[in-house]
Amino acid sequence: MERRTLDLNLISAKQLKNVSLFGRMDVYAVVSISGTVEKLRTPVIKGGGPNPTWKSPMKLTFDEAAAMHYGLKLVIKIKAIGMFTNWKLGQVKVPIKELMESVKSDGILMQFVSYRLRRPSGKTMKGEVRFSYKFGEIFSANAFNPPPPPHPYPPQQHRHRTYSQSIKGFVNGLLEAMLSDDDDDF
Repeated sequence: MERRTLDLNLISAKQLKNVSLFGRMDVYAVVSISGTVEKLRTPVIKGGGPNPTWKSPMKLTFDEAAAMHYGLKLVIKIKAIGMFTNWKLGQVKVPIKELMESVKSDGILMQFVSYRLRRPSGKTMKGEVRFSYKFGEIFSANAFNPPPPPHPYPPQQHRHRTYSQSIKGFVNGLLEAMLSDDDDDF
């Protein structure tokens, strides 16, 4: 299986809907490629408001054949931090094939593009995202698989938990699930 890297620099967003009730909103983005489990997150821009600037470089990997034949997409989800939950401000889904076909062969390394934000339904909305990208060399997926360890790992010791530690773990897990970015619809 041949894989390829996508070097992405998420530059900024503009004209986002301001969902903050108290001043300027804190904004971040979650970047992934559809069909993969890898998700990268930008730093939170405190007080970034409707026009945050990240200049956040990222490197994603993908199966080039799947991108060309099965329509893998670059997915960028823009979110704002809220008191109890994070606000979904919009998303961009760009076919990797479209990005690959638009790469110019005139020596320019990075391509600069901007895309309108969309709702999960696909309807366009106010706001846009700006980023630059370039594709790396093709490599074999086995090139990054490390060899197995020479000795088995020692068995883990079981720890006894107190009642308060169990409750604390439950509450932390519940909060983590509520604030998780693993929602598939957006």
